Amino acid sequence: MLIHPSDNIPFAGDPRRDELRQRLLEPNAPKVIAVSLSKELDRESHTHRHAAGQLYCLKQGLMTVNTPSGIFANPPRLVGWIPPHFEHAIVGPGQVLGWTVLIDEDLAAPLPDHPVLLSCPAVLEPLAERLATLTPEFWGSERYNRLGEVFLDELYEATVQPLTLPLPEDPRLLQIARLLIDNPSDMRTGPELAGWAGLSPRSLSRHWASATGMSLAKYRQTSRLLKSLEGLAAGNSVQQVAWQVGFENVSSYISAFRHAFGSTPGKYFTAPDDHANATSAG
Repeated sequence: MLIHPSDNIPFAGDPRRDELRQRLLEPNAPKVIAVSLSKELDRESHTHRHAAGQLYCLKQGLMTVNTPSGIFANPPRLVGWIPPHFEHAIVGPGQVLGWTVLIDEDLAAPLPDHPVLLSCPAVLEPLAERLATLTPEFWGSERYNRLGEVFLDELYEATVQPLTLPLPEDPRLLQIARLLIDNPSDMRTGPELAGWAGLSPRSLSRHWASATGMSLAKYRQTSRLLKSLEGLAAGNSVQQVAWQVGFENVSSYISAFRHAFGSTPGKYFTAPDDHANATSAG
């Protein structure tokens, strides 16, 4: 496990933090290390990177992962993946409960080379939770290594979920993307957004899809769905959340949410088992 002393090891909420930091620097540290996650996330965080790949899966709460290449919200029952050496910041809106796993750089090779959301195979979560209960004195044991190997076998079968919002490199397109992410309820049309950013409508239409991999309408809807998770996590009503993020009516919001997350918004945070096999957005 290649981790340097200056790396930001993401175990601030774990009582074994100092011991883990020390053990991770040892040459015989395991290739897969799981830790239970229970902490209050801030709304602002400094970017950092580490030599190991990192996974997050939440049972409760919501975290947002900000990276130079895009932004995604990591809701329960989906796995957030951050490749080795990739700059990122993990932010809230509050208390989260789940697990995080560090994976040796060499073992991360079969996984995407950019941050994404992955599906969570049924046995992946209990495997991570079991690994997280094994304290460092069990590291290196045959049992620990077997569990780690099975965990990786299941992880490699996970599929990418298209709920990430890529950030365009063109400053004018980036300006529009940031607006849609920060204020998804903005109702300006494509031509109006183009004029606001100093583009012609034709230029926006021609370059947006190639820069983000989706249409402007799809980008806006994905942003609204991801933003809505914050309101739901805070306990706001489905109707209130739908209006806050810019859906014209509640039924269209519920339909889009179900298609993206495999559950209705009203059940998403209250009955996690109902959406363990969440479907992806088309």
